[in-house]
Amino acid sequence: MKLNTALFVLAVTAFSACIVAAQKTSNTAPPPRQITLQEAVQLALKHNHDIRIAGYTVEEKERAKQVARSTYFPSIRNDSSFMHATDTELIQIKSGSLGIAGGTPIPPVDAIISQGGKNFITSGTQITQPLTNLLKVRKENDLAQAELKASREKAQLTGNDVALAVHQVYYEVLIAQAHRSATEARIKASEALQSERVEQVKFGSALQENVIDSRAQQLQAKQELLTTDFQLTDLKLKLNDLIGLPLATALDLDPGVPEFQETCPRKDCVTAAIESHPEILAARAEVQKAQAAVGLAKTDMWVPDVEAFARYSHQENVPFLARNFGTFGVHFGYDVFDSGRKKALVREHQAQLSQARENLAKLTDAVELSVETAFNKLERTQQMLKVSEELLALRTESNRVRQQELIRGAALNSQADAATAQEYDAKALLLQSQMDYLQAHDELLDAMGSAPQ
Repeated sequence: MKLNTALFVLAVTAFSACIVAAQKTSNTAPPPRQITLQEAVQLALKHNHDIRIAGYTVEEKERAKQVARSTYFPSIRNDSSFMHATDTELIQIKSGSLGIAGGTPIPPVDAIISQGGKNFITSGTQITQPLTNLLKVRKENDLAQAELKASREKAQLTGNDVALAVHQVYYEVLIAQAHRSATEARIKASEALQSERVEQVKFGSALQENVIDSRAQQLQAKQELLTTDFQLTDLKLKLNDLIGLPLATALDLDPGVPEFQETCPRKDCVTAAIESHPEILAARAEVQKAQAAVGLAKTDMWVPDVEAFARYSHQENVPFLARNFGTFGVHFGYDVFDSGRKKALVREHQAQLSQARENLAKLTDAVELSVETAFNKLERTQQMLKVSEELLALRTESNRVRQQELIRGAALNSQADAATAQEYDAKALLLQSQMDYLQAHDELLDAMGSAPQ
């Protein structure tokens, strides 16, 4: 019995120590990281996975461009080989077959001469300069240049998309926080109303149904608060993922957002978007790439392969060749018949060129539509912003009047709290209108091909 009691005391002590340690750990948790919208965008541009992938793609195309450019210059190549023959041919010279000198036959006896050895070593170093192939090299270089340009424009477009996504999530977090404050004010007002109606029921001045109704309003507000908390948690996780921070990082967002300059007129915005949008520039680069591919296929179809070369060779045990010798000349090659492969390749690239041109026209129309849509949204949100400002002014005045009535005893606590909650709701609505207006401006910049600031 004593042993069981001692074990129980020991377990309780250990459990208490764990609770104290957990409380100390929670108390020493790092404070939330304060961050502004500009800092969030810069972190995203530095750490976001999509942007890194786009950067590596640009680097890949730069290296491909260097490979294509290197074929302009001559190449130097060494070829060496070692061979072993199982047997060699012998030359037999009979005695006196070369004549007789002073009565002595030449050779004096039969002679057997071996043609080299059984082990052959050859080594040659050759420099080759393409001649007519330079025309093909130029087309290949143009092709690589077009791919590099397209990858850079796509990387810029990826950066714009990531910046816009950061802005949108940042605004959504601020709006959710404002709604949370308004919901807390409604909960406070519903609790005061609940207390008042309970007292009124006791004195017979209110029905039990009124108490049930106020209780339902209180529970509904608490449910909305929980929903908002869940939404805030998800949004902060999404923001951390966008900007490249650990998902568990606690963030304290700066509610101050940068002011933006006035936009250009509608027609000028459309013109600027068509001229400089990264997606359109990338599509134009794809057209250039397809044109270069068609030119390369046509050049390969009609131009023969002509190249000049010079070679220095060294050999051992190869019969009838000098130990060291040089060769130089010109190589000519042309496919006389290829079963229509080159002609089909030209037509394939021509079809790709038509597709690239049609895609460019499609993207041009899409960008124009995006700018027009964003402009319309900007105008609508500007009107909504004015309405929200007027509503907040009215709610603020109404709350002021209620508070004065409460001081004079002409209003209940629940009425004053309800007026305060309505003012909080109006502030949240104004903030949402402001964020919607800013987001519409960001979407207009994105539609024009610029990154939101």
